[in-house]
Amino acid sequence: MNEEIKPTPPTQNDRIMAALAHLCVILPMTGIIGSIVIWATQRDKSQFVAFQALQAIVYHLLSILAWFAGSACYACSFFALFLPFSGWSDSDGLYSFLSLTPFVVFGLLAIVFIVYILYGIVAAVLVLQGKDFRYIFIGNWLERYLQQK
Repeated sequence: MNEEIKPTPPTQNDRIMAALAHLCVILPMTGIIGSIVIWATQRDKSQFVAFQALQAIVYHLLSILAWFAGSACYACSFFALFLPFSGWSDSDGLYSFLSLTPFVVFGLLAIVFIVYILYGIVAAVLVLQGKDFRYIFIGNWLERYLQQK
């Protein structure tokens, strides 16, 4: 008989540790340390916590890379402020438009940052309820990667 072995539901402690790993998103640059500590201490004890913490680590790493890219875009947007000093004429009003670029980029980065934190909080709430949360793209990719090992 081929009976499927159902994984045991996560315990209350497992759910709390997994939620804490996701909640470390509140500390954008240093929160990854908390997720790493949770993963390192719990990976042999609970598969649920290990997978959720590993997802949180990858989510943090991607956010750090996105932060560097966003900071570079924000820094480059300031070059638009110096265009009139380079001898470029503003006959068509393009400089007036470009002078708003740093503010637009900052606003977009702020929105992305808020969504990033809210998504991590949603993940924490769902795993605290005992649900198997997976970040978009990260969860399935990570599961396939771990199955290949």
